[in-house]
Amino acid sequence: MSCMCGRNGPENFVKLGYLSALKSLVPAGDSDPCHLSAHGAEALAPSAGHVQVSAAPRGPYVLIFREKRARRERGGAPGESGSERASPGAGGHSLRAMACRVVAPLFLVLLLGGRGARGGAAGAAGAAGAASAVGAQLDALLAEYERGAPPAARTHVELHLDMRHATVDERASAVRLLADLQMSWEDARLTWNSTEWGCDSVLVPAERLWLPDVVLVSAGTRGAASPDGERARLASDGSVSWTSRLDLSAPVTLQLDAWPRDEHTVVFKFASRDHDSDQLNLTISDAKYAMMFESGAWELTKVSRSEETWRRGGGERRVARWAVGLRRRAPAHALATGAVLAAAAMLMLAATCLPPAERPPLFACASFSAALWLVAALVRLPGAATSPRVLVALGALCACGGAAAACAALVRRVAAARASPPRAVRSALAAASALCTLLPEGGDDVGAAGAVGAWAAAARLLDLALLIVLLLAIFIIVCISL
Repeated sequence: MSCMCGRNGPENFVKLGYLSALKSLVPAGDSDPCHLSAHGAEALAPSAGHVQVSAAPRGPYVLIFREKRARRERGGAPGESGSERASPGAGGHSLRAMACRVVAPLFLVLLLGGRGARGGAAGAAGAAGAASAVGAQLDALLAEYERGAPPAARTHVELHLDMRHATVDERASAVRLLADLQMSWEDARLTWNSTEWGCDSVLVPAERLWLPDVVLVSAGTRGAASPDGERARLASDGSVSWTSRLDLSAPVTLQLDAWPRDEHTVVFKFASRDHDSDQLNLTISDAKYAMMFESGAWELTKVSRSEETWRRGGGERRVARWAVGLRRRAPAHALATGAVLAAAAMLMLAATCLPPAERPPLFACASFSAALWLVAALVRLPGAATSPRVLVALGALCACGGAAAACAALVRRVAAARASPPRAVRSALAAASALCTLLPEGGDDVGAAGAVGAWAAAARLLDLALLIVLLLAIFIIVCISL
């Protein structure tokens, strides 16, 4: 049985990978891929008029099998219908044809993908070979390198400190700092020809190189990281840069005057352990700082730097100094403290507008509110060198509330006196009557005879004086807390 192929013949099927899909349909011993077996024709030519198989919906390679030729191969009568001559295994043959249509394009995709993978593997092998060559040249360069000797008689080392995270441990009165100390220097022994090597910089384990012995010299500061496991970058011109990761802890004296908006400053100093300024000259880089943290209860507000010179023994040492400023971020504490302070002050102001007999309850409420907040705040606050101003103000309001309640009771006691007032009291009342009206509620004027009227006027004068003092005290307390 023959089939009609495209214009270029069966060779196109071999090029497109379709030959593998048609092998199962070719009779044994037949080398022509266009000669299909009877079962292959049945699989590719069901009872429909004709079946068209192509590599793509609009491809040029088409197989056309006619129904009449298929009937002649099976030996059926010309008058039989397609349903009468249907083979019992027609369903299996149709599944087999469908599998052929799916497998052939998949084989082509796998073929092309294999070529791409072989190309990528070849590129990776080339890159690995280049890296191995650079590694061998670097090993040869470092074989003659003396790690214990400095690069020059006087080496210039440039320092740069990048902050990664900082926080204050209030219970321990210490500041913890996570930072990167970047050091750069020149080493003429580590130069090479970048054209011959094929690269102008490489990474080298830090323990294979000479490293400046720059350590923390701040009093009480601890936690500098070791160079083990870190890498330094070498350039073909001999410049070396190395970053030391630091986890530092330094003591700090807590100043809580502005709590809960308090700021604290801690100083970190770096210097050489064994070399003076004639052997190792430390300078601070002018590069901008990279602040890499903005979360937590503390925020970094400032970083100042300076260079100092220490005289120790018979020589001088260069010292790099960084001062780090941290500010507390506690808006909820500030809001709550301000609300309690304002409520206590307004309660006391409202009490001054009432008669002396009705003031003590409001004064007591203001004092109780301030005292309750003081107790709650003192439980959370750590030990410090100073007290928060806002807590001082709350304590003063608490004391003023108690004093105002006591003064209101004193005014009522004076107004209820029945004994004859002293001459000094009468003289004071006569002088004060020229400035203000001193008339007791429901009583006669000050000049009237009788002890009751005199003591009532004295109580009125005492109440006015105490109210003026109380209002002045509240104003001063509010101003201090702001």
